[in-house]
Amino acid sequence: MQQDLAFAVVAFTSLLIVYNPLSAMPMFASLTAEDSYRQRFRTAAVGVLTSVIVMVVFTFAGFGILRFFGITTEAFQITAGVIFFGIGSDMLQAKRSRLKTTQREQDEAAERENLAVIPLGLPTLAGPGTIVTVITLAGQSVNPFQLGSVYVAALLVGAVTLPCLMLAPTLLGALGRTGLNVVTRIMGLLVMVVGVQLAINGVGTVVRSWGIDA
Repeated sequence: MQQDLAFAVVAFTSLLIVYNPLSAMPMFASLTAEDSYRQRFRTAAVGVLTSVIVMVVFTFAGFGILRFFGITTEAFQITAGVIFFGIGSDMLQAKRSRLKTTQREQDEAAERENLAVIPLGLPTLAGPGTIVTVITLAGQSVNPFQLGSVYVAALLVGAVTLPCLMLAPTLLGALGRTGLNVVTRIMGLLVMVVGVQLAINGVGTVVRSWGIDA
């Protein structure tokens, strides 16, 4: 039971770090600056719901995706580690990850009426890193409790993100650009550490399968 609880905590924290609600706050605040509170809430709610649905779908389909393409969990772990390291590197430099939205996509979103689904829900919130994370976690789960904890983690991350988006103008005003960059760099470091650990776990499992102690 203790291992299951530890897995649940790791699932939530790693998913929250990669999902990174702070990364969506500046774009959300900018694109909804002229909207009413009700309009902003609807945009935030639809965006978060979209991202949660994406996470749940890929958690459910994770085993099927791995089996269909003949991909081992270890290969996915190593790939996820590389992706996380790249995302964390961008965050460490206080740059928006290229695996999230580009400036051009944000500019186009400002001209569209419905930005909640794209680019807010996908790929700003549920980007490639988030999708890889839930598939990896689903692949690592060894019992129904651990698999269920991945679904719960996706719901909790969405629940945390909604108030963050609604408070975006206030938080951005309080933190300022410098404060936001500091927080982004700290989270970037954590993302890189998670990436390295995933790669180590994947490589270690492969090496042991060859009969080599690691």
